[in-house]
Amino acid sequence: MKKKILCSLLFLTILFCISYSQTHPFTFRSSAEENADAESDISSEGTVSPGGQYTAEFSPDATPEPLENTAGSEGQYTLSLTSSIGTLTYYNQSDSRWADYLYGGSDPLSVYGCGPTVMAMIVNSFTEHTCQPPDMAAWAADNHYWSSGYGTKHEFIPESAAAFGLHAESFQDLTAEGVMSELKSGHILVALMGPGHFSDSGHFIIITDDWPGNQVRVADPARLERTQAAWDVQVVLDELLTTASAGGPVWTITPK
Repeated sequence: MKKKILCSLLFLTILFCISYSQTHPFTFRSSAEENADAESDISSEGTVSPGGQYTAEFSPDATPEPLENTAGSEGQYTLSLTSSIGTLTYYNQSDSRWADYLYGGSDPLSVYGCGPTVMAMIVNSFTEHTCQPPDMAAWAADNHYWSSGYGTKHEFIPESAAAFGLHAESFQDLTAEGVMSELKSGHILVALMGPGHFSDSGHFIIITDDWPGNQVRVADPARLERTQAAWDVQVVLDELLTTASAGGPVWTITPK
């Protein structure tokens, strides 16, 4: 009796399964289809790097194009930068042509020459004077702007600009909006940097141009790689040398 009951239950179960399979067909998803759907979830606004990290795709005009050193000899720097007042010839204080020049007769230009190198860039680019870093260093020493073992006195920036036919004055609007507006209005800025990305103590750079997204380009006489990067303007402002004198830490400069 029990066997008959079990057989009947088994028969009914088989009939039910056959009926269900006809009204509810199973579908099997291939791994290729699953991968295709997974890839379609990746935003078209970005790319997946080889390492698997998802990174945003930046607009071409969001950062400056990388610069290439076009010098023909090793250790020399020959390149030009765009700036808000025209083309700027870039100089590096460690250029092999003058790295060992003794500023003031004792201090190597490669270590102490950021001030003369910055002003040599500006004077050579935006006046009728032909000037390289050793020329400007010699002028600075002759006119008592060199400080032995320390570099260049702060008043060298506005006073050398005026001496070579440029208009220079203290820039006081040290906000992101103020800097961007000044660059857009056709000026460049010389900034004296304190401890941070650019210096351990004090270092002159040029803020040359504005870029989208509150970014700026700089001309750093000590490091080409820092010149090749776009900098958030607030980072630059946060690292200014606040103890600067002679109207610093920022001066605005334009041709007369």
